[in-house]
Amino acid sequence: MKRVSFFKSVKIGLLAMILTGLSCSQAQDVTGTWDGVLNVQGMKLKIVLHIDKTDAGYTSKMDSPDQGAFGIPATKTTFDGSKLSVEISNIGMTFEGTHKPNSIEGTFKQGGMSFPLTLARVVEAKADTMPQSNTNEDEIVLNINGFNIYGTLKVPETKEKVPVVLIIAGSGPTDRNCNSPMMTSNSYKMLADALLSNGIATLRYDKRGIAKSISEQKEEDLRFEHYVEDAKGWINLLSENKQFSEIIVAGHSEGSLIGMIACTNNPKVSKFISVAGVGVPADEILKEQLSKNLAGMPDMKTKVFSYIDELKQGRPVKDVPQDLYSLFRPSVQPYMISWLKYNPQEEIKKLNIPNLIVQGTVDVQVSVNEAELLSKANPNAKKVIVENMDHVLKNSKSMDMNEQMKNSYNNPNSPINKELVEAIVDFVKK
Repeated sequence: MKRVSFFKSVKIGLLAMILTGLSCSQAQDVTGTWDGVLNVQGMKLKIVLHIDKTDAGYTSKMDSPDQGAFGIPATKTTFDGSKLSVEISNIGMTFEGTHKPNSIEGTFKQGGMSFPLTLARVVEAKADTMPQSNTNEDEIVLNINGFNIYGTLKVPETKEKVPVVLIIAGSGPTDRNCNSPMMTSNSYKMLADALLSNGIATLRYDKRGIAKSISEQKEEDLRFEHYVEDAKGWINLLSENKQFSEIIVAGHSEGSLIGMIACTNNPKVSKFISVAGVGVPADEILKEQLSKNLAGMPDMKTKVFSYIDELKQGRPVKDVPQDLYSLFRPSVQPYMISWLKYNPQEEIKKLNIPNLIVQGTVDVQVSVNEAELLSKANPNAKKVIVENMDHVLKNSKSMDMNEQMKNSYNNPNSPINKELVEAIVDFVKK
């Protein structure tokens, strides 16, 4: 998870061993979403197929969430009422399966190897049918103006009302579990599990354009406010569920700013939690980070900073040179303009509800000083500095990024920091 990311859309990376698409349903309706688990040499990989039917026939797209790959288009999809065949020629993959009453049983082939694969239909709950959970976990989907945002609701098994925490993910292609193509930490999942064991419900979700919430929205149409509206949509949905005694919003990293804005003057939210949230506007963060990368290149630094200043003022930058295109391409500039106008210190001042600010001491992406700035902006906030907690909410012994990547960011078995959990539980239940 990067502290700042210009790439809001999931980048599809094909990994040699996997990637597939498959689907099916009842003979009369094969369209929809199906998923299953592929066992490849002892490694379990989830496979998801989204299948549609057009006048020209069937089409499908495949996700491999564990590999960080989403929306891979199939080159050929056929279904004759009982037999499904899916082919993705550019990776040499095929799937052939037989439709059964509640599944599709078949064989996945790639690279000269074959593996059995069974798929089951994914049943999606719509926003107006929030499940009254009788189990610990339900997947639900929120529809916002035609965009589907997918989430996981975890609720303690009790007849009593319980508080629920909405967890908002950080920047970049970070999903509901705090995983991305660059890391597999499972931190949000661990946090949800820890809160569940303390009698607290949670809802965490894949942000718009991320993981299962991938959409057809064009990059040039995306705005920071879309993330805020999505968070508000989840708050509204949670407020309709009579299982919950109160709603608490917890935003991590960039999710902290999203959460602050979503909570402002929102009577449905009782408390707010900022975890590893920055305390300065994004243009200052960008300049700080780019200064290090542009050391020894004063002319380039001047040009880059002038572009940031133009966007800060709401003015698009024209004629961007090729060597700066990835940062300032025209399609991403509208999002940057919408994002740069927010100052976290000004936003947290607007909160008139109890709020908690949590920051780790070995976070190499967000410093303790950021928490200090937020705390000064809202003196009523409770501040907790967690020793030896890194940016993905785990314990680290050093500030060395390579060590943290190995032992924390990419270690899904490394436990979440206990002091963080204790601070959140105490704040929620107080």
